[in-house]
Amino acid sequence: MGYLYIVVFAGLLYLAPAVLLCVKVAEKTTTKMGWALAFGLIGLPVVLLVIGGVIEAQGAAV
Repeated sequence: MGYLYIVVFAGLLYLAPAVLLCVKVAEKTTTKMGWALAFGLIGLPVVLLVIGGVIEAQGAAV
């Protein structure tokens, strides 16, 4: 259960500044650039973590 708190706490510390940065970039440049930055800062790490979790789960199941 302790890991859940770490994940939530780290997620808040990471996601809040990332979202604010994406909004700031979108205001100063184009909305498309803001969405691209949001995907790079938020979407890509989530995809990589899910892939890593699936690989780890397959290794533990064997």
